[in-house]
Amino acid sequence: MRYITFVIPQVDDERCPSGESATDQAVKGEAIHYINLLDDGTGVALYQLRGDLKQSTEVLEADPEVLSVERSEASEGLVYLHFRANALMTDLLSIFRRYEIVVDWPMEYTAQGGLRVTMIGEDKKIREAITEIPDEIRITLEAIGEYHPDMRQLASLLTDRQQELLELAINEGYYEMPRRATLRDLAERANISAGTVGEHLRKIESKVIMELV
Repeated sequence: MRYITFVIPQVDDERCPSGESATDQAVKGEAIHYINLLDDGTGVALYQLRGDLKQSTEVLEADPEVLSVERSEASEGLVYLHFRANALMTDLLSIFRRYEIVVDWPMEYTAQGGLRVTMIGEDKKIREAITEIPDEIRITLEAIGEYHPDMRQLASLLTDRQQELLELAINEGYYEMPRRATLRDLAERANISAGTVGEHLRKIESKVIMELV
């Protein structure tokens, strides 16, 4: 069973979900816990938002594409939406269904407003699914490999910067035998010193090993 993680950049087209288009500048999207398309062409979703939630609810209720909004009383920032599904969202979720892809929820918004998605499935089907993602969505590949259910738990131990450096080290072949990249190579890519890269990786390795032991 394989996985692939990619980022959908913030898209100006409102047909694609983005951290700011869901409400406005005063409220930021943190995550999408679930999205599903209904038989009538509408969709339902659970969004995790941060900011002025009262204002966000008012903005969403005024949106003609949103059919209903309900804020969770038990979990702060959690919002249930029933909405008219747009073209790009429909295309993307249909691809997941067609190729029997499982989404590793939640989808997470990046600091730049992009949406980080992890798909799980058979290697061949994942590769075929990627080729069918609409041209309007220019994804950025972050990671691909064998899926392990505890990956999210391990990733949660690391800061965003540590995760970025770890992904860079893996993608550049630092952990392969023989190594395809040195600390100096990683430092040039990350625009920091080799000593700083080495210090970050030692901290990362320590956290991961302590969690596994």
